[in-house]
Order: sequence, then structure tokens, then C-alpha cells
Amino acid sequence: MKKKLLCCCCVLCISWLFADCTKEHTDNPGIPPNEENTANIRNNTYNGYFLFGSNMSWLNNQWRDEDMADILVGNPAKKIDGAGVISLRLKLHESFIEAWSYDARIDAFNYYQRIGAHDNVVFIGDEPSAAHRERRQYVSGTPSNSFENLYQSIWNDGENGTSVNENNFYAVYVYELVRRYKGQTKFWEIVNEPDLTSSDCGWTDPGSPCNWWDRDPLPAELNNWHAPIQSYIRLLRVSYEVIKSVDPDAFVCVGGIGYQSFLDAILRNTDNPDGGKVTDQYPYKGGAWFDCLSFHCYPMYYLRSWATGGWNHFRHSDAAAEAVINQLKAHEQVLKKYGYDGEYPRKEVIITETNIPGKRIGENIGSPEAQRNYLLKVAVLGQKNRISAIHPFSVYDNAEQTGSGWEYDYMGFYKPLPAAPGGNLRINESGIAWRTASQTLRERKYDAAETAKLSLPAGIAGGAFHSTKSNDYVYVLWAATSRDLSETASASFTFPTAIRANRLNITAWNGTVSEVNGRVITLTGSPVFIKCQ
Repeated sequence: MKKKLLCCCCVLCISWLFADCTKEHTDNPGIPPNEENTANIRNNTYNGYFLFGSNMSWLNNQWRDEDMADILVGNPAKKIDGAGVISLRLKLHESFIEAWSYDARIDAFNYYQRIGAHDNVVFIGDEPSAAHRERRQYVSGTPSNSFENLYQSIWNDGENGTSVNENNFYAVYVYELVRRYKGQTKFWEIVNEPDLTSSDCGWTDPGSPCNWWDRDPLPAELNNWHAPIQSYIRLLRVSYEVIKSVDPDAFVCVGGIGYQSFLDAILRNTDNPDGGKVTDQYPYKGGAWFDCLSFHCYPMYYLRSWATGGWNHFRHSDAAAEAVINQLKAHEQVLKKYGYDGEYPRKEVIITETNIPGKRIGENIGSPEAQRNYLLKVAVLGQKNRISAIHPFSVYDNAEQTGSGWEYDYMGFYKPLPAAPGGNLRINESGIAWRTASQTLRERKYDAAETAKLSLPAGIAGGAFHSTKSNDYVYVLWAATSRDLSETASASFTFPTAIRANRLNITAWNGTVSEVNGRVITLTGSPVFIKCQ
């Protein structure tokens, strides 16, 4: 998540304090739902294989979305190998739909399915059309990004051919989208980065000035929303009720968040505009309205710690992958605090933006080797920690390695693309590694019991992945990196006698295959994929 823009928000906060916060909503929110129809009771579990995903990108009018999908997923008919992607992260803004119609992307979505993309993520709720944007301004001079009539009843008695209330613009928008795109969409992400902020209030600890643990985020602090958090919870509620009515097996995801304090605010509030209070009309807090946590993590921001005399840096791929898992665990601690660890069903988890740059910028980590090692390691650790999908950012670099840029310009699977499809594609090491991992593991699931049999010693990391189809294992192993700005590591590993391993077939990150007779393998900081014979 592109956060940590440490600007002072005091003036904006003051504008919120003097806003008409207590104005009563006159809309009718409708009949309260039965708890059985909420995520507090419904248990929706993703049972598919891990999704090697990617965000989509736009370059110019020569490159259609279908062309971008070709170079991500691959298209043998066009002799394009792709980057191993099997799930895409897409967007369907209402402003786009209003301009081009609800059917505008049906052909594209069918195309994605034909070339092999499935269980896609679609983020919605951003960019209401001008006619449907909320008219009220919570921050003087800044439009809200919420929807007008959001608090009108979601449902009616079937007038105008549907049970959705046509006056609730957001409900209609969601209903019409899901009805058309449910076949290719598994995860509906509600607003991209609703907690994006220019303040430091999101990441500060309880007790610190302006933190979101002790009070709700202010509309002025939410750069992508500019409305109260109760309105965002209302958006989740409308999304959940409508999406589940059309596609009960789809997941409703809180949208690509970065701050645990924002998640806490969702879980402690209802959608009641009167301060998120629990009432008969607003009986359930925010956790009732999503069954999937989507979060973003760019681990380059977490690879140092303060010590007497200055910063200690640990800029290597193992620390980067571990930083993502630490963020996952921090989010899960918040969910556990509100009962989503047994009292209520567990939330599914996906990551819809992550990466480190393939070039070092300033003090941050960055190199082709560190980037591809990070992606391989986070894919393994993600599966070990029950993450169902990871969608790296992004398709292509925005600058050449010899040029200047910022970190996000060097996160592509490809180097800068040619002006039009059909030109020379230059795939990065990260794209090759993602393809190798996807092709090797895509129909396998992490096996904790088999991993335990490996008895991995300190300094060696990895896991075992089982195929039901072929009833065998692939072991992903590497020597853990530990030195700042170094991907160099080495270790020798002997497969235990509990695992049959007389000959080892080894696939490197770039897809090259070698063979070792015996049970002993020398590992480096780059993960390898091993089949035992």
C-alpha cells in the first residue's frame, strides 16, 4: 500500500470538527437482516488452489486489457509464455460503467477465462458517477467518494423487475455487476485502499496523538474516501447483502487496507451514521459484512529497526517475506480481538498488492535477485499461513534500469513494454520466477505434516506441497538470507530417511532443471523446487 505520506492533517481535522456531524439521516435503511445472513454466521471458505495473481496495468490505447492479460497469463496461440498468472485483479468503477454500460467488459472477462484466468478479484465502489456521488461534503471543498442514497433501503418488493431498490444507486450498481460478472469473479474488493492517508494517524500506536485505535478516522484523513468510516461500513453492508443474494459463494473483501487501526475501527463500529452505535436498525458491526480480508504490504518500509546510534537495516528477501507475514499476523490479532477466531467464522485472506523494487532507490531494498527471491518466498510463506491469493504489483516497469524513477517504477514482471502488442517483450527475473513457481505449484496445496517431516534446521526455510492428482510432493527449499543488502546464503540439506529421496530433480527459479543422485542438496538464497525419486 502506497502509504506513509507523513503530512500534517491538523487543518483538515479542524474542518471536520466544524462539519455538520450530527445531521440525522432521513433515509430508511430498511429491515434489519437476520444474523444468519451475515458473515458472523455464514462460513465461506476458499477451497481452490493458491492463486498466483497480478494486478493489471494500462499503458496506452494500443494495449487492450486482453493484451495485458496475454502477457500475464500466457497465450500459446500467440506464442506468449506469460508470467504464470492464473488470477487477475481488475476494476469496474461506476463512472466507467455509466459511460460504457454494464455489458462493456463481458467480452474481456470471457477472454480472460478462455486463456486460463479464474477466480479473479474485482474492486468496486471507487469513483461513483457524477450523478450518483454523495452530494454532502464532509471536508470543505472536497467531494465525498461515497454514494448518494447509500442509506436508503437496499431492497424493495420487486418493483421494476428486481428486488433491489432502484433509488439506492450503489445497490443497483453492485447487483448489475455481480449478475453479469459472477462467473469469472470470486473476490469482490470494496474500494481500493479506503484507509490511504496523508497523515501519520493510521500507523501510530494507541495513546499517540490522532491515532485510529482510540478514535475513528476522520473523513479528512481518508484520501480515497473523504467520508465517515460508518459510510464505508454501510458500503460493505450493501455489498455483502447484494453480492450474497446473487452469488452466495463469492467473497466480499474489505478493500486492500494497510493499517490494523482501520480494521479495528471497522470491527468496533456499525454502519449507523450516529457514531456507529448498535441499534435495532444497525444491529451488527463491520465484521458482519465481509468474509475476506484483503490487505496491501510493500515490505521495503519494514526492513529496519531503531537502535542506539541509528538504524539497523535488514534489507534481504527473507526479511521482506517475513515482514508481510508479520503484517498478516497483526491484522489477524485485530480479528481475533473481535471474535473472528472461533466465536465467528475465520476471514479468508488475500493480498492484492505487494512487491519490492528490482532496482535500489535511496536506502530501500532493490535488485532483480532480491525481487524474484522475495516473490518466491512470499508465495511459499503465504500458503503456509493460509493466504489464498497474492497479486503482485505490477505488469511492467515504468522506467529502464539505467534511468531514474521511484520504487514503484521497478516492480513489473516485464521491462518497459513496446508501444504496441507484438513488439519485443523483455521479461524480468521476477516474471520468470513467478511463472516457474506457478507452473510448479499451481495444482498443489501446502502440506504441514509433510513439511514437519523435513525437520528443517535453523538457516533453511521452505515447505512441502502435495498434488492429489499425482499423489506426490514438491519441496521448495532455500538457505535463509540474513545479511543486509545481500542475497548470498549457503547451506547443505540432507533429506531425512522418512522421505524417499534416492534422486533429486531440481527446478531453479528460472525453470532450468538439474538432477542430483542421492539425498544431499546444496542450497542458496534462491528457492528451488525439488521432486524426490
